[in-house]
Amino acid sequence: MDILVRSKYLITDPSLKEAGIINNGGIYISEGRIAEVGDFDSLKMKYPNVEIKGNGKQLAIPGIIDGHSHGQGLSYIQRGVLYDFLENSLIDWAFAPDIDPELNTMLNAVRHIKNGCTTIHHNDWGNALDSKAMEKAEKKIRGYKKVGARIAYSPGVRNMNTLAYDDIEFFKTLPSDLQDFARPMVFYDKSAAIEEYMELFERLYHKYNNNNTRIIFGPSWVQGSTDEFLIRVKEKADKLGKLPIHIHTLQTPIQKAFGIRKYRKSLLAHLDDIGLVDENLVLGHAVYLNETDIELLAFHKASTTHHPSCNLAVRNGISPVYYLNKAGVNVSLGIDGKGINDDEDCIMELRMIYYLHRTSGFDLDSTPPLNSFDVLKMGTINAARVCGFDGELGSIKPGMKADIVLIDLNKIMDDPWQSPNLNIADIFIHRCKGSYVNTVIIGGEIIMENRKIVTIDVELLYKEVRKQISKGLSKKQVRYAQRLQEIKPYLQKWYKNWTDLEYKSFYIMNSIK
Repeated sequence: MDILVRSKYLITDPSLKEAGIINNGGIYISEGRIAEVGDFDSLKMKYPNVEIKGNGKQLAIPGIIDGHSHGQGLSYIQRGVLYDFLENSLIDWAFAPDIDPELNTMLNAVRHIKNGCTTIHHNDWGNALDSKAMEKAEKKIRGYKKVGARIAYSPGVRNMNTLAYDDIEFFKTLPSDLQDFARPMVFYDKSAAIEEYMELFERLYHKYNNNNTRIIFGPSWVQGSTDEFLIRVKEKADKLGKLPIHIHTLQTPIQKAFGIRKYRKSLLAHLDDIGLVDENLVLGHAVYLNETDIELLAFHKASTTHHPSCNLAVRNGISPVYYLNKAGVNVSLGIDGKGINDDEDCIMELRMIYYLHRTSGFDLDSTPPLNSFDVLKMGTINAARVCGFDGELGSIKPGMKADIVLIDLNKIMDDPWQSPNLNIADIFIHRCKGSYVNTVIIGGEIIMENRKIVTIDVELLYKEVRKQISKGLSKKQVRYAQRLQEIKPYLQKWYKNWTDLEYKSFYIMNSIK
């Protein structure tokens, strides 16, 4: 179906800055792609019989892209578990009940789409040697497809340090009864885990990777992956045309400490030693980078995903995004299921990025902050690259996939008034919310219109979610979570002095003297 999209303002390409803004913009969509962009009245005359979407009073932008999600339809808060330091939360999250994987991703897709997000990178959090890994992955992919979200899917697994960093030595500190409980998490066939992961990837890639879905690599952690595993992933990714390799790296100060204790260097420097740092490397979080790390990422044209609210929620800190962006590193938005509103509002997350990185220095004339176009790029063009859609998503121009969002402007411009002296990108970053999104088009198909998802019955989905989640945890799951809590004080003791490191912050947020 061909469509002509009408807007009051159209942001075509954030990299063009104000030159990419068209007033009275029109977008002609044909066969799922953008065929022509320009003045709406001119396009209407050229294509008089095409169905029109948009009332001419809205803002049109490229579909926003979440470069890092784990596919939770319900947040941990909704499931009754608060956030803490990541290393504590990894234990506590066992108390969070879950639902069927397909329902989970359907709900995750709905939450994203309602806020203007059209593409989601689902970085899975799998277990080594899981005989049902393929079945679960297929359910998750199917859930997104039912709703109509575009996805990149990366199977994820750890083949070492599943329970703790340096887990074999940690295991020795546990009493015998807890050793019996923890043994399967520490002692398993690490090589077999690699083989099963690579087989899973092959099956998913050959079945699902296509023009509209990307299957990419997602080994969970640097400190959770053997060198053999990471090298195998890199070789395969390069063989397939440099597929993105997405890996959580330097998320917490304890992870920083692990790299120094284990390798006598940054975890990123270790990745470079084994040949992983390249243009297809994507670091999740990347909070505890040093200056050399940033130079390394820039030199190799690598990427990071930035999760502003998540990093605050799990008490990680703040990624040095100002300096990453200044160095030319490709920085992408990532919500990580822990947005500031707890609702996958990607627009609010862009605003978080904009505000969080404004204190890079205090020289009044030489420290310009990130501008609105810089931040919008992180949620569109930059994010497309980390998902494997570089050059296909993230901007509105002929030949691109037709992923477009229409945003109602009445609350932004007329509540009660907005000066016309600012460009629409600045106004969008400062004043927009996900709830102002009216229409979402993905691949030329209408997925939401007038705030209503049209591909599935959302109320029926919510009803089934409530039914499943209300069952809570089984007795077996409760006992498992309780046993993990028994391990928690030993884990905290294990890490007790790891973070006694020398720190020099990129941002000066306050002063003790």
